[in-house]
Amino acid sequence: MLAPRLHRAARPAAAPPPALAHLPAHLPGRAAEPAPVAGLDEVLAALLAPTPAPPDPHRRPLQGVYADIEAACALSDDAAAALCARTHTRLKRAVEALVHTLGTPPARTDRTACAQWATRLGAAWTTCAARLGCVAQLVAPLTASAWYVAHAPPPLEAVCFAHWAQQVRAVPQAQDALVQGVVALADRARREAVGAASPTDAGAADADAPDPPDALAQLLALGTRMGLGEALHAALRTDAHAYATELAAGVFADADAAHLAAGLARIAACLARERQWAPWLYATDAAAAVDAAQAALVTAHVDALVRALPVLLDRDEERAVAQGYALLRDADALGALRPAWAAYVHDAGARIVRGADEPLIAALLALLARLQRVVRVCFAGDAAMTYAMRDSFEACVNAAGSRPAELLARYADAQLRAGNRVRSDAELDACMTQVLALFRLLRDKDMFEEFYKRCFAKRLLLARSASDDAERAMLLKLKDECGPDFTAQLETMLKDVQLSDGLMAAYADRRAGAPFDFEARVLTQAHWPTFPDTPVALPAALQDELGRFAAFYHTCHSGRTLHWRHALGFLLLTADLGAAGTRELHVSTFQAAVLLAFNGAARGAALSYTALAAATQLPAAELRRTLQSLACGPIPTRVLRKHPPGRDVHDSDTFVVNEALKNERRRIRINQIQHKDTREEQRSTEQRVFIDRELLLQAAAMRVLKARKTIAHAELTTEVVHQIKNRFAVDAAELKRAFERLIDKDCMERVEGQRGVYRYVA
Repeated sequence: MLAPRLHRAARPAAAPPPALAHLPAHLPGRAAEPAPVAGLDEVLAALLAPTPAPPDPHRRPLQGVYADIEAACALSDDAAAALCARTHTRLKRAVEALVHTLGTPPARTDRTACAQWATRLGAAWTTCAARLGCVAQLVAPLTASAWYVAHAPPPLEAVCFAHWAQQVRAVPQAQDALVQGVVALADRARREAVGAASPTDAGAADADAPDPPDALAQLLALGTRMGLGEALHAALRTDAHAYATELAAGVFADADAAHLAAGLARIAACLARERQWAPWLYATDAAAAVDAAQAALVTAHVDALVRALPVLLDRDEERAVAQGYALLRDADALGALRPAWAAYVHDAGARIVRGADEPLIAALLALLARLQRVVRVCFAGDAAMTYAMRDSFEACVNAAGSRPAELLARYADAQLRAGNRVRSDAELDACMTQVLALFRLLRDKDMFEEFYKRCFAKRLLLARSASDDAERAMLLKLKDECGPDFTAQLETMLKDVQLSDGLMAAYADRRAGAPFDFEARVLTQAHWPTFPDTPVALPAALQDELGRFAAFYHTCHSGRTLHWRHALGFLLLTADLGAAGTRELHVSTFQAAVLLAFNGAARGAALSYTALAAATQLPAAELRRTLQSLACGPIPTRVLRKHPPGRDVHDSDTFVVNEALKNERRRIRINQIQHKDTREEQRSTEQRVFIDRELLLQAAAMRVLKARKTIAHAELTTEVVHQIKNRFAVDAAELKRAFERLIDKDCMERVEGQRGVYRYVA
C-alpha cells in the first residue's frame, strides 16, 4: 500500500492551470507556512470576501497554495479527505459572512425596500457563484484526486448554495422579503412594458414583447432553487390578476375614443407580455395564469368592449378596432360582437337612407367601401362578420323600397356620362365595381334594370357615353352577376346601334354632295324603352331629308315602318348672331326649330311666344322648356334674350337674338332643360316592372310544370323562387296571384283529393 503513495509523492509537481494566471499573485493573510497547505483558509476567505482587499506582495502566491494542495492529495487519501472537509468548512464560513452583509430584511409591506433587498441578495449570490469558479481552479488537484473521484462528495457550488439557502431562511422575514421583492420587480417590469405600448405599435405586441429583465429572471430562479417556487408563483399570479383588474377598470371607465384606443393597446400589450413571460414566471401554472389575465382583462368586460367598438369605428380608429376584435376572438367572445356589428351597420345605413335622394347612392357606396375595409383590415376578413355586415346593409337599403334601385341606376348613368373625362379607366372600373357591389344587395334588381335601360338608351342615342369600353365592361359585370337574360335587351340595343351605323354608311354613299350631314338611328322598338312622340314642325330641308331616308330604308327592309322620335335628335347649326359673330350651336331638334324660326324675321326683330308656338307646333310645356334653355340658361349660352327678363316663360313674352352674347368659344353646346321624371312617370315605370314580374313568375311556373307535370305547391314555389332570385325578391302574395292567373287561363289545375298539388294542363 506504501508503494503507490511513494510513487505519487515522487511525481514532479504539475504546473497550475492557465486560468490561475489571472488570479492575483498574493492575497491578504498570514505569511507563508511550511504546512502542506499553508494559508489555504486565508486564501479561500480572500477569494469569497464581499470586498476583496488589494493584493499584498509579501503574502504567499496562489501558485504555491496550488502546489501544496496537489502535494497533499498525492500524499494520502486521508489527507485529501481532510483537505476537502477543511475547504467546505472555510467556504461555509465565507457564505455566512456574505449573508451577514445583506443586513436585516425589510417588512413585506414595503415592496420597494423588498425589491432593493432582493436585488442585493441576488447580486451577492451571483458574485459568490462567480468567485467559486476561482476556488474550483485553485482546488482542482483535490477534485481530480483518486479519493475525490471514488467518494464523489457534493460539488463546491452545491455545498455553498445549500449553506447559503439555510442561512437566508434562518434570517427572520427573509423569505417574505424575497418573495415580495420578486413580485415588486415583476410588477415594475410589467408596468413599464405595458405603459410604453401605444395604439400605433400594439398590433405587433405578440411579436415585439421584450424578454424579462435579467435581474428578475435570476432572482426567480434563485428563489425557486431555495424552495420558494410555490410561494413565488402564487404571489406572482395574485399580483398579475390584481394588475389586470386595475388596468381593465381604468380602460373602460371612460368612453372617449382616444382613451379607449390607448387602453386597448395597453390591454393587448399586457396579454402579450403575460403569454411570453408565463412559462418562466408561473412555471407549470402558466396556462392558468394567462387564462386568468384574459378573464380579468377581456372576459369580464365583454359588454364594455363591444360598446366601445362603435365609438372607435366612428373615429376611424382602425388599429384599436383590430385590437378589440383580436381580444374578443382570443377570448372566444365574438358571439357578442357580431350582433353589435350588425346593429352598427344597420344604423349607419338607415341614417343615410332616411336622408335626401341626391347624395344617397354616393353616401351608401362610401359607407359600403368603409365597412368592407373594416372587415378586411380590422376583422381579418372574418366570414361571420362579413355575412353580418352584408345582411344588415341589405336590410337597411331595401327598407326604402324601389327608390335605391332607381337612384343607383341614375348614379351609374351619371358616372358613365362623365366617364373618362374626370376619371381614368381604372378609376371608372373601380367605381362600377362598387356600383355592382351595391346592386348585388338590391332585391329589386328588375327595377334597377328598367331605369338603367332608359338611361342607357339616352346615352347611346344622344352620344353622351364617354367610353364604349366602359359601357361594355359594365354590361359584362351585370351579365356575370345576373345571367345573360338580364342583359339581353341591353346587348340588343348596342347591336342596333352598330347595325344602324352600317345602314348610315350605305345611305351616305347615295347622298354625296348633300348640303348638310345627316345621321339617323334605326332601332328595334321592342328592345328599347318607350319615348314620347312629341310633334314638331321641322324645317322643309330637314323634312325632305327624312322622306328620302325613309324611302331608302324601305328599299332595304320592305314591310317595316319608321316612327320618328324627334325628342332624342340633335343638330349642329351655324348661326349669324350679328355683333356677336358667327357661332356653331350644338342644339336639340326642338331648340333648332325655335332658332330656325328667326330666319323668317328681320335682323333684330322680336318674336312673341305665340308666334314661336305657331311656327314650331311644339306642345306648350315643351316649348317653355326649350325657350328657357335658349334665353334663361347659363349666360354664355343665352343666344336669345327674353322680355321681360325672368326665369319663367309666359304667353306674353317676346324673344330676340342676343347679339351681345359673350362667349369666346366658336362652338357652343346648349343643353336642353331636362324635366325630372314626375311621380306619375315613376309610378308608370314601376307599374310596368310589376306587370313584367307577374309575367316572369307565370313563365317560370310554366317551365317547371311542363317539366314536372304534377308538383306540390311548396316545391313549385321553391323552383320558381330559385329561377327568379337574381331579378327580384319574390313576394308570397305575388306568387300566389301568378298561380291563380295560370289556373284562370287553364294552364294548370288543382289535383282533386290532393291538397296543395298542381297539374300541368296541355
